[in-house]
Amino acid sequence: SGFDFIKEDFLADLADRVQNALVEAGEDEVVALTGIGTLFGFVHVSDLIGEVEPEIQGRLVVFFPGRHEQNTYRLLDARDGWDYLAMPIKA
Repeated sequence: SGFDFIKEDFLADLADRVQNALVEAGEDEVVALTGIGTLFGFVHVSDLIGEVEPEIQGRLVVFFPGRHEQNTYRLLDARDGWDYLAMPIKA
């Protein structure tokens, strides 16, 4: 459908932007993604991470609204999450 094409195009553009930031960052640097909650309903964060993973040289920190339970992450409690080598930063 037309909506799927728009979603794929949006994900590709977003992944390009994140990849550019990752390429500019060195092995000793951190790239932080904020505002991930705004992607809800458009693309899965796990799809974005999968697209940019090859470009991660240092660390990628993703801040998102959701919860962490037993090494599972749920963005806005919408679906079963993913663990992707992630570590929670807790208060």
